[in-house]
Order: sequence, then structure tokens, then C-alpha cells
Amino acid sequence: MSDPLPHPRYPHVFTPIRLGPVEIPNRFYFSPHGVGLALATKPARDFPFYSAARVQGGGCGLVINSLTVTERGAAIQSSPYPEENVPSFRAMANAVHDAGGKIFGEIWYWWGVSGQWQPLSPPAPALGPSASQYSDGRNVHSTHQMTHDEIKFMIAAHRQSADHLRQAGYDGIMLHVGHGAMLEQFVSPYFNRRDDEYGGSLENRLRFLLECIQATRAGAGPDLAVGMRFNCDEMLPGGYGAGEAREILARICGDRLVDFVDLDVAVEPNQLHLGMPPVFVDPHVYRPYVEAVRSATGDVPVLSVLGRLTSIADGETAIAAGVCDMVGAARALIAEPELVKNAYEGNEQRSRTCIACNWCLDATPRGAAGCAINPASYRERLWGTNSFTPAPRRSNVAVIGGGPAGLEAARVSALRGHDVILLEERQDLGGGLALWASLPGRSWYFTAIDWWQRELERLGVNVRCGVTATADAVLALRPDAAIVATGSRYSESGHSGFRDVEIPGYEREFVCRPEEILLGGKRPAGRVVLLDGEGLHASLGVAELLAEAGAEVEYITPNFAPVGFSIERTQEFSFVMRRLGTAGVQFTTSAYVRSIGDQEVEVYDVYTDEGRTIRDVGGVVLCTGRTPVSALAAELSGRVEWLYTVGDALAVRPWAAAAYEGHKFARYIGEPDAPKTVGEAWFSRIPQEVRLQPAEILLESLPAS
Repeated sequence: MSDPLPHPRYPHVFTPIRLGPVEIPNRFYFSPHGVGLALATKPARDFPFYSAARVQGGGCGLVINSLTVTERGAAIQSSPYPEENVPSFRAMANAVHDAGGKIFGEIWYWWGVSGQWQPLSPPAPALGPSASQYSDGRNVHSTHQMTHDEIKFMIAAHRQSADHLRQAGYDGIMLHVGHGAMLEQFVSPYFNRRDDEYGGSLENRLRFLLECIQATRAGAGPDLAVGMRFNCDEMLPGGYGAGEAREILARICGDRLVDFVDLDVAVEPNQLHLGMPPVFVDPHVYRPYVEAVRSATGDVPVLSVLGRLTSIADGETAIAAGVCDMVGAARALIAEPELVKNAYEGNEQRSRTCIACNWCLDATPRGAAGCAINPASYRERLWGTNSFTPAPRRSNVAVIGGGPAGLEAARVSALRGHDVILLEERQDLGGGLALWASLPGRSWYFTAIDWWQRELERLGVNVRCGVTATADAVLALRPDAAIVATGSRYSESGHSGFRDVEIPGYEREFVCRPEEILLGGKRPAGRVVLLDGEGLHASLGVAELLAEAGAEVEYITPNFAPVGFSIERTQEFSFVMRRLGTAGVQFTTSAYVRSIGDQEVEVYDVYTDEGRTIRDVGGVVLCTGRTPVSALAAELSGRVEWLYTVGDALAVRPWAAAAYEGHKFARYIGEPDAPKTVGEAWFSRIPQEVRLQPAEILLESLPAS
């Protein structure tokens, strides 16, 4: 049989590559990341489906799981260290192999997830080369300088974890020598201040890494590939730069200690804005760092995620230019599991494009997980591509609202075979997401709206923009089901989470809300007071927009910082503050507006109650709180068989809830025993099939791919 012809558009990406003893079918990989699909320290049942979805049907050739090398410290990642976890990891390997790919485990230890001595206890000590304190912006963590015995224990842990992954059927192991992980800290002169044989000279600082590589090799055996992920440049005062990185790579690769290297940058959490680049960071931010050290690897294959890689075309360009031999992504594949498959089949227009909003980061401390624009992500077992079977009863569905909630509800309804009409009051689709996208520096968000619009057109959804949906107008469509996704509006009178009362003077002519600026074209000039109640993109972006237009903007917030925790967690904080500072926005924190007078504003300190008056005010912008636009749902109650209010129209929450609820409730339509209202769903028991269970229960039940 002759060899297959190279892919006409992406011949480099769709060419096999050998990493040591393992051949990978193509050159795009699902890069390691904290997934949150762990049950205790085991992979949960959904993890294999999540991983295999990115491989099946000709998708990416390699999946790399991010795993903790020891049981303690496993938070949102699983650990192969305990022997009893081997069956769960075997289910992972089986699923990826059945889908046609290979699977590696990235084993590492990071000081920021120290673990506990027992459930609910204070934290156990974090381990490191030296005793140090590190801040993640909210908390200060301390590391305990490892003793020689503890170093031996950690080396043994690498051997044991590698051995267990070998038993589970994994194809390779990658040691993490980046992102501030323990192995990087030992190598780094910034973190490592030891004066014994594990510190000081480069030879000594490399000792622990080399011993861990040898131990991993011993545990992995001859049939598994062994490599390392490596930081090309620490960009820290006193840390190593590209020169020493080249020296390290030349030593390790020259001695053939590893079969491949994965090159990137970013020390967590100091540089997580590079590790998970938000929309304000240019694509491929890693590329110059990789290019600076790549030649030191010799003929050892180089992998890289390049930083904000969102298309197969960009990966092809990087491989063709010799920047790396394989390219990978996490967020691009979280947003679109079939990214690689669609490119191979010539259907790239079918792929969502990651918008770098970093909900996948913000979700974790909220107890959530997934993707803001792809609600099925992390839920592939139940909501994957093959789950869109025709509904038992085909229905007429009216979706009111064209934001993410309505767009996703219409898409899912159409995929299940329903006849769908979507009504949108504005002339364009996108809802609140479109408003965010219209703010400075955030136009990339429009790519999600464009994708939904293409999908609705492909699926034959009847989209009617510029239509005000009254109850009579909706009922005239004779719907069996109505999904109300009418979103929310900023409070007219200044109600907020800080003070849920109206602000005296809110009705004055020079007072406006974000919608009036972004939709109505208002541009208050002169001295402008902006009162923020959320610390989200709307208030921040409006402040920048007005300042750039020449207004003298004073940004007032009751919080300690101008931005909310969400903007910090999404790694947008520094970029937003830099943009606002450049625009000349002035910040007053821990303050609030007491009243609005005739071209003046009374402001007070929220702790001391000390007040002051801002005079000669040309405009006031109330970015305080939002209220649901939900009157239509009340008017339709009891008049259609299935009635769901979703997204902000139901209750104002993080915007990822919008698409999720649009997806979730659209699946109920036409199902005989499904809840017919949100209330019924809220008070019903959580179905057993959505609960997390260990992955090993799949060993006897995984369907053939």
C-alpha cells in the first residue's frame, strides 16, 4: 500500500513525527493544562471523553495530560503516583488510543498547590530548593527547603509515577521544567539559593533535574518517550536567560537524555499573563523566545504552543519556518475540539476560534470548568458532537434574544431537529458580548459572534433582527417552546451590589449608562465621573473609550482595586490598567457616589464616610449593577409548553452562564420527561449521569471509536 499523499494545505502539520520510540500520526498536540476533571487524585469518567474528543476522526495526534508527580498537591490535576489510580489512567489511555492518538503524561510539582495534611486542615508545606515566600497576588505561600532525604523521595516519586503511567498504557512522559515548577526552581539561580551539591554552579543546579530524568527513564522503560518542558527565558531578576537556557538544552539534548523538548516561557503566577495570554497579548508571543534557543537542541524534536495559537494555518507556518517540529494548543482545542479534524477535512469555517477571554481560568475558583463559547467542553460524554440526535418530538422553537445564550439555544435546538426562529431587538447579533467586543482592544470577541452567525445560517435558523418581541408577537409564531434570552441592562437609577438603592440625582440629563454610550453614541465630555459597581469590561472599557475621546475621567469604585477579581483571574489586570493609565484615567478607590447635583457629584469614602464634592462635571456614567430584562418571560408563563429563561435574563452572573444555559435548556425541548421550566429543573435532583465518577468504570464499557 502506498504512503498517503501529504495534506494539500497543511503538509507539515499532517505529517507523522517520531518522538523517541513513539510515532505520532500528525504534528498537532493537545497541550497539558489543569483540567479540573479529577476525582480526588484520579481522572474522572469525563476526562477520557474530553481528551478523546480532540483526537477522534483525524484530530490532534497527541494528548498530553498535566499530572502531579505526588499525591499531595493534586488539586485540579490527577496523580499517577498512587497505585490504585492506575485503572483510571488505563481508561484514559484506552480512550485516546481508540480514538487514534497517542497520550503522554506531564508530571510535575508546583509550590502553589501544596495540598493538605488531611481534608480541611491548614495547608501542608510546599516543597522547593530553598525556603522562600511567593505571592500569587492574593495569598503568600512559603516553601520548605527540601532535605536530602526529601530530594530522594521526590526522585523516587518520578520513578513511581512514570512506572504507573507505563502500566496504564501511556506512550510517553514529559517532565515539567517551566512555569515555576520544582524542577525549574532547582535549575534557576533566582529560586535556588542552596550551598550544597544541589545549588550554586550550573552543574549543581542541574543535578536534581538529571536525577529525575534518569528515574523517569527507569520507570518508563524503553518503549515510552521521555522529554521535558522547558522555560526558554525566566525573565526574572537574577534568573536565567536565553544564554544559560541554550547551555542547559545543549547539555541535555547533546547527551540524548530526552527524546523531545517542549519550549515555552512563563513562571506561574508571576507571568501567567504569558502562560495564558489574554486578548490583549499578541498571538505567538513565545515565538522569539523559542527561536532564541531552538538551535541548541540539535536534532532533538522541539514542541511548542507558541502562545495564543488559534489556527492550524499558524501552526503550519511555524513548522515550515523551523521554529518547532510540532505545535500544540490547549485553549484553542478547549474551544473547538474538532479544530484539527475540521482543518484536515477542509471545513475550517465550522471551527470556533478561541477568544482568549480566559473563562477557563476564572471558572476554577468558582467551582466551575469549561469554555465560555463552547458549553459542551468538559461535558463531551453527554454533550459531545455525536450527542445531537433528533429530539423525540420535533417542535417549533422561538428564541428571543441574540446574545450568547440565545445564539447557543438556537444552534442546539436546530441541531436536534427543531424548527427555530430567533428574534433580536437590535439590528445585529451578539447581545452583551457584542458590546464588550466594541470596547477598545477587545474586537477579537466578535469572532465568536461571527461563528454563531455562520452556524445558524448553515442550520437554517430563521433569524429576524430589528424585531421587538412582545408576548403577542411570540405567540403568533405558535411555538411549542420559547427560550427567553433577553439579557440585562445597567440599572437606570444606580442600584448596585454595594448599595442596592437609587442614587439621588440619577435622572439628571448629563447622567448616562454604558448602553447609551455603546449603542446610543453618547460621548460625555469635560470632567466625567464614572461610578463602577462591577469592575468588569464594560466599566473599564467605557472609561478608556471616553478618555481616549478627550474626557477627563475619574473612575470611582468602592473596592480596593479598580478591577474585579474576575479580571485579575483572567490575567487581564495589568494590561487593562496600563491601557487606562496611558489614556489618563484617574482612579479613586474605596469610594462611592452619595448624590448627583447640578453639574456636581458628592463622593464619600466608604470606610470613613468623609465626603468631597467634584464640581464642573460634564457627565456621569453609572456602571453600577445590572438588572434582568425578564418581563417577557412572565407574560409567556403558562402559554407555551416549554418555557425557559436563560442567561442574564434569568439572573446576572458570569457571562459564561449564558451560552451554558442556552445549550442546557435547548436540549430539554421535545423530551417527554424533561423539566419544562427553569423552576422544575432547579428543584429536580441532579441526574446521576452527570455526577463525577472514577474513569476506571469505563474500562469495560468504552465504545469503539
